[in-house]
Amino acid sequence: MDLIKNALVNIKGHKLRVFMALIWIIIGITSVILISSIGNGLKEEVSKTVTNVGPNKTSIYFESENAYMNDYNIFLSPFTYSDIEELSFIDGVEKIGPTNSGIDESSIYSFDASFDKKTTYIDLSPLKEDSNTNTLYGRSFSLDDEDRNVIMITMQNATDLFNSPEDAIGKGITISGYIFEVIGVLDENYASDMSDTSYNYDEYYNMPTAYVPNKSFENLVKQYDYSTEIYGLDLVASKNYDVFEVANKVIERLYDLHPSIEGTYMTEDLSYLAESQMYELESMTSSINKVVILITFISLFVGGIGVMNVMYVSVMERQREIGIRRAIGAKPRAILIQFLVESICITILGGVLGIIVGLFATNYAANYIPFKAIPSVNSILFASITTILVGVIFGIVPAFKASRLDPIKAIYK
Repeated sequence: MDLIKNALVNIKGHKLRVFMALIWIIIGITSVILISSIGNGLKEEVSKTVTNVGPNKTSIYFESENAYMNDYNIFLSPFTYSDIEELSFIDGVEKIGPTNSGIDESSIYSFDASFDKKTTYIDLSPLKEDSNTNTLYGRSFSLDDEDRNVIMITMQNATDLFNSPEDAIGKGITISGYIFEVIGVLDENYASDMSDTSYNYDEYYNMPTAYVPNKSFENLVKQYDYSTEIYGLDLVASKNYDVFEVANKVIERLYDLHPSIEGTYMTEDLSYLAESQMYELESMTSSINKVVILITFISLFVGGIGVMNVMYVSVMERQREIGIRRAIGAKPRAILIQFLVESICITILGGVLGIIVGLFATNYAANYIPFKAIPSVNSILFASITTILVGVIFGIVPAFKASRLDPIKAIYK
């Protein structure tokens, strides 16, 4: 206990020197606490997803035979509410219902647009991040437009409704009872969303469309109850039933209920997707942990060198004290333990500060991530053990040097 008290007194007498040596240790321990906490929170979030999916759940969806029909799926009825009642009696079906897919934002919807007794037929889409647009007149959307009824129309729309495309800018056109301010006229060579290469449209369907913000688009299509269309089914199989065997029975029955439909009913393994996400997460976490370990190793190594220098200076300054203790009977082992304890106390102080800063950093980071960061006991234990080892490894050499000093020379230096 006396050794610890003496060590703390010496540390207190050189606070600035010790703190400068500990900065890198604090950085290393903080990194461990912060990154491991974020990783634990992310794992917990994904684990909840896997648990919620469950091994007895799947989804059934429909893929039309013609690719371009995906943009006009409102005219198809691959699923109806009467189907659900029929399918619920299939052996092995515990629960089946419509997928909560909402409005299909990849679709194109057509409306009548009018201005000053002129009317035209307008094809409309919500503007997505990957939409490729270029305005010939006016401007494109800004963040301020998200809650406004504004529209970017095609050159053909502008020609049909106005004397010239330039006259369209700033005018209000009426679509299904809503007035939209025209803020831009599109170059028809770029107006279509060409970034989605999964559809092989015929030239007839590869047409430019007008664009409105997402909220305005939803308000328009909800008038026609497009959102009540069933775009897929969620299936829960009964206990002790194979979910894919049950799904295949459901698909066979759907073909019987819709014999003339052109397309394919398909099933999706949701548990496989969730487990795949978990595997990818673990792989990503493993890579991050390797980087964190490297950063921690470098930080602790630099911090350890700083602690070693502090201890060397301390030995040089206290040579007279060491000589006197040796002269009155202190053994080299006692001197070695004294300086080793002091080195360990310094690094433990750095570890405690690192843990405190790491917990504060974790709490602060929680405001900027969509899930809760979870500090773990293992990371704190790892930090504690690491700091003790750093103190031993980097303090042993100066302590050994102190224990080997000649007492006579040390006293008269």
